[in-house]
Amino acid sequence: MEMKAKLIIVGGIMILLGFLVVIGMGDRGAVDLYDLRQERDRLQRGNTELEEKNQERYRTVERLRNDMDFVEDIARTELGMTKEDEVVVLKKKE
Repeated sequence: MEMKAKLIIVGGIMILLGFLVVIGMGDRGAVDLYDLRQERDRLQRGNTELEEKNQERYRTVERLRNDMDFVEDIARTELGMTKEDEVVVLKKKE
């Protein structure tokens, strides 16, 4: 093979390697695409968690509106309330 042909082949290979580096590492390259996909997946998981929390809170609001036993249970456990005719017996700590 002639020297000129060898230089053309080596030059072509160098150009191709340069393109590969730019495609892989450059702005909007393969590495950025991978990072963006990872970020998208993380955000989607976060959205799913928020949707589940919203559904749970929606169910709680619906129960507060419609389930008087639920409201009474919360009033007793979280607020320490009693009914009008109930007697509270406190236990002395020993």
